[in-house]
Amino acid sequence: ERGWLKSFLPQGPEELRLRSCRPRPNLAMSVVVTTASIGGQGCDEDRTQQEGAVSPVAVMEDPKKPKTVGFRNYEDSEFQDRVHRTYYNIQTLQTVESVTAKLSSYRQLDKAVMSVDHMMQFLDTIIDESDPDNDLPQSYHAYQTAESVLSRYFLDRHDLQKLSRVPLETFFSSKEWASLPAQAQRMYQGRTLSSHLPHITDWSWFPLVGLIHDLGKVCMEEGFGSMPQWSGVGDTFVLGCDFDPSNIFSEKSFYAMNPDSKCRAFQGKYGMYKPNCGFNQVLMSFGHDEYLALVLEGHASDVQQLKDAGEPVPCKTLPPEAIYMVRFHSFYPWHTPRGGGRGYTHLASEEDWRLLPLLKALQKSDLYSKTKDLPPIEELEAFYGGLIHDHFLPKLRW
Repeated sequence: ERGWLKSFLPQGPEELRLRSCRPRPNLAMSVVVTTASIGGQGCDEDRTQQEGAVSPVAVMEDPKKPKTVGFRNYEDSEFQDRVHRTYYNIQTLQTVESVTAKLSSYRQLDKAVMSVDHMMQFLDTIIDESDPDNDLPQSYHAYQTAESVLSRYFLDRHDLQKLSRVPLETFFSSKEWASLPAQAQRMYQGRTLSSHLPHITDWSWFPLVGLIHDLGKVCMEEGFGSMPQWSGVGDTFVLGCDFDPSNIFSEKSFYAMNPDSKCRAFQGKYGMYKPNCGFNQVLMSFGHDEYLALVLEGHASDVQQLKDAGEPVPCKTLPPEAIYMVRFHSFYPWHTPRGGGRGYTHLASEEDWRLLPLLKALQKSDLYSKTKDLPPIEELEAFYGGLIHDHFLPKLRW
């Protein structure tokens, strides 16, 4: 009855070798292509938006206005037109109905059975059109983020069980810290990630999360759903309630053209939710975060089944905190809001506040690793290949 799981097991020493030194195969031949229905029912309001719509909005720049400097420049970046268009589509086309249908499809994990390091090769073909900072292939950014995690939070890259003592307060700007609830300040004051989460005694998964955090962007590739940019990238937000002012471009009122904004059941700051229900209980806009989180949850389930059957499994596992980081790393209105205050606090649970520093830690490595100085990819593949081998089965369901 577990015959399909047998295909995940190593068939010999060769199967366990890292594939980074092998010639890269034709990726198109490695994918099990399936077709899933994107159906479903939602609000009865008239839906005038079409799934494939493209924004008619163009960005008019003032030549006299000084250029904004820094990361996450959504004012006048080199890629402003495409960023503007992508977020217009994200905020007008992501609906409760469409996302519920996408989740139903992607939860099947029937797109492919493939190794993590093989999937990494797909990132070479992906450009994130919501990113105002660069247009480099995503594989470069993956290694940049992982290396940033190592340099920021570890004293020794060869001893990944222990973190350096970085105070949690340093993850927040002074303005952010002052705006935190007193309970959250007391929770974080004088603590580091290690002392804040003492049950985690091995942190070797942290740089691995940095490496794979954007791997879900393969959902935009043929064979993995061919999702448009607006359903694969960009900051995520909560569906089924009012659009929070902390969301990027909220001042442009794109969401007013979203059919959900007219649906009575989704009105008010709580909408279809209960106060402080927790982000794991809400429906987020769909993108690469959710897809990879579903893959990791499926992998954890497969590992447990193999373990129960007495079969060999990886020597390490990703803790629930790792999957949480993946699922919400693009939830910027919550973990790193722009100006208008932290968003969706009325839906956050105590667990969300507890894990906020983890999101902040990853965000700093994700954002501030974006430089033109590319890491030596070939040399790094061996190091991170070891981490992949320690934490993952030779093949995962995607």
